[in-house]
Amino acid sequence: MARRGKLNIYQGQASAYALAEKTYVPGEGVNLETATSIASLLLRDLSRGWTYDHEGRKIPMTEKLFTKRLFYLYPLALKHYGKEEARKVRDMVLAVFASRKIPSTYAKFVKLEGENKNKVIRELMTKRLLPMVVPQNVRGNKAKATVW
Repeated sequence: MARRGKLNIYQGQASAYALAEKTYVPGEGVNLETATSIASLLLRDLSRGWTYDHEGRKIPMTEKLFTKRLFYLYPLALKHYGKEEARKVRDMVLAVFASRKIPSTYAKFVKLEGENKNKVIRELMTKRLLPMVVPQNVRGNKAKATVW
């Protein structure tokens, strides 16, 4: 599966994740939505103990690598979108780092694409890395939800 050149690991249709897992983070650059989506895949990788490098090779996902990749989302957001967006990304990163899951306040930002996206989202929810939202009391256009 390895190919020549430096691959983006999580983002884009030509990323290591897209090629190996048939799912990826859409978009260009790192903002709150893409950072939260990448963080969800980082948590998945940490839970299973492996990830991909920039050449698409399977490598161990250690606490150190998880932390490095998670905290690198902040300078990327600063570079791509500026201070205000980077502050939001920093707050999300700190919350994920502290809880080792995507907090419910950020769950709405997780967006994945690809043919296996539903499988990956179910796995994240099953492992309680991503909150599961259960609609309740649905009346007209108003819905309340319970998040665990």
